[in-house]
Amino acid sequence: MFLEQTPEKLTRRTRVDRWLLLALRCLALLLLAFAFGRPFLNTIPVAIAANPLERKIILIDRSASMKRENLWEQAIEKAREQLKESNTTTEVAIAFFDNEFEEVASLAAWASLSPVARNSAFNDFISERQAEPSWQTTNLGTAMTRAADLLLAADIDDPAMTMEVVVISDFQSGAEQTALQNEAWPDDVKVHCLPVTPEKSGNFSLALASTPPRSSIDEEEVYRVRIQNASDSDFSTATVAWKDAPDTAIETTVAPGNSRIIRTPPRPAAAVRGLLTVTGDHHEFDNEVFLSPVQARPLRILVSGDTELEETAGSALFYLKRALQPTPNLEPIVTVRAQMTDKELTETEVVVILDQWSTEVGNQLKQFAESGGLVIALPSSEASSEALAEIVGDDSWKLSEAEGREFALLGDLDFEHPVLEPFARARIRDFTKIRFWKHRNLVLSAEGEEETRILATFDGESPAIIERRVGEGSVFAFLSGWEPRESQLALSSKFVPLLFSIFEHTGFSIRSAPTYLVGETSSVEPGFKETERDGEPHLLAINLNPREGNTTPFDPNVVFSGLGIPLIDEAANDSLKNLTEDQIERLESEAKEGKQKLWKWIVFAALFILVIESILAGRRPQPARTLQSTAT
Repeated sequence: MFLEQTPEKLTRRTRVDRWLLLALRCLALLLLAFAFGRPFLNTIPVAIAANPLERKIILIDRSASMKRENLWEQAIEKAREQLKESNTTTEVAIAFFDNEFEEVASLAAWASLSPVARNSAFNDFISERQAEPSWQTTNLGTAMTRAADLLLAADIDDPAMTMEVVVISDFQSGAEQTALQNEAWPDDVKVHCLPVTPEKSGNFSLALASTPPRSSIDEEEVYRVRIQNASDSDFSTATVAWKDAPDTAIETTVAPGNSRIIRTPPRPAAAVRGLLTVTGDHHEFDNEVFLSPVQARPLRILVSGDTELEETAGSALFYLKRALQPTPNLEPIVTVRAQMTDKELTETEVVVILDQWSTEVGNQLKQFAESGGLVIALPSSEASSEALAEIVGDDSWKLSEAEGREFALLGDLDFEHPVLEPFARARIRDFTKIRFWKHRNLVLSAEGEEETRILATFDGESPAIIERRVGEGSVFAFLSGWEPRESQLALSSKFVPLLFSIFEHTGFSIRSAPTYLVGETSSVEPGFKETERDGEPHLLAINLNPREGNTTPFDPNVVFSGLGIPLIDEAANDSLKNLTEDQIERLESEAKEGKQKLWKWIVFAALFILVIESILAGRRPQPARTLQSTAT
């Protein structure tokens, strides 16, 4: 009643002008409807049956942490149980792992064996090899990825319904898992974790934190050690002492889940082969640290000069050889050569170049310094600027002979430099009694100031002693000779300590004998190992890797799930054995649809068609041509 009536308008029947657009739109709608139906090809077989083919690799942890109580026995028993549960349709392989992966029974080798025969072969292997845990670290990630690769390789030729990695381990927090974090885990390979646990929880771990640098072998040996207490410990009192020296015992408190660094008592005089121990826990495999005695370090020194001058009094080489005498700290081994070979340089740590040399030799010494060597250069008055500049790689260095003075003295000494720091005390810092009759002037550029440091100058002007960093090594240049006709340096009491201070600054100082970890040498267990170095007996200390002492267990199900690793659902596996034919057929359909995922490709096709349709719809249709008649 409120609307105005309007007459109906008659229009012509709509006619379809663009049949291609209509066809594309209808096809896109049909494809989308088909995609939501989630189709699959029933002709592609998927292995799901009452007795499917299964493959599994059993990984047994044999790292050092498995030495606790009866963990190894538990691991072997769990492996036997896994073998008993396998049937004739299950292919099984056995592998041990620590820092390395060792497959002791492959899938192909045991494919034709019955479960009873597999158990018998496994028992024979354990008894023959006298298998037991090693002293290596735990590389859990690499072992698991290696096992997954073996399963995937076997699945190429003969697909299996399930692929499984069974990991039998104590799952201690010190295990290396980097490979699991860096690589994507295959979705078809599932992991079954079987942890083993000690009856007595908790653990103290003792590890060397640092070895003290020592300028004198007579100094007391006091080390710093780290005591770590596992999170599941019910104790906190630890006692550290040198073995067989109860009077050196130190008691400390370390709360569960924490660590503490303490200073040890000095090494007893009788403890030539030092052994530090910690007591107060239930497990002894990681309670010892081996420390070999301090031994003089061999220092190979190659001197480029005239061999006839070795015994010529008054030559620089004569004073150098007498200054470099063996000490309890260092054992210099001096070799004099008129010409140096590349082979000799690779076997040398220090090169002393005297008088004059060619630019080719300078380039040779530059390469030696860049690789970490020490070069001590004493250019004579005949030495060229180019030859010295070649060693340091700086063409701006200009060398000339100083003239016009009766003698020069050292001034502006940098006692903050590590080489001169030992001379900083008031009684020994006076260098004014050393006179230099001849010396060279050296002009430096401002470009290499960061790598160049002047230790002393002549009367506060031209550099007298200079250090230049070259690659990983150093070059020390003395702008006056050591022989009496050039200076009084070799005759002073400061000459020998100055040389040894240079050696110490460049890394050739006396230190407590280094310790190695199991796996870094040929030794397979902690302890002392007697070797030879430069023809002399040398004692090495081999210790357990501190990572193995971190025995706090982690939950593998939580950690592996966080990394996207599918875990075994035992309840679901058991239910497969009791399925009816209809249920198996439905599971086959779901598995086929899940593997093929044809709906994704159909959606992509529909989107592609819609894109084509949009492009065609955007184009305007060509108007029909009309005929025009003319009046005659």
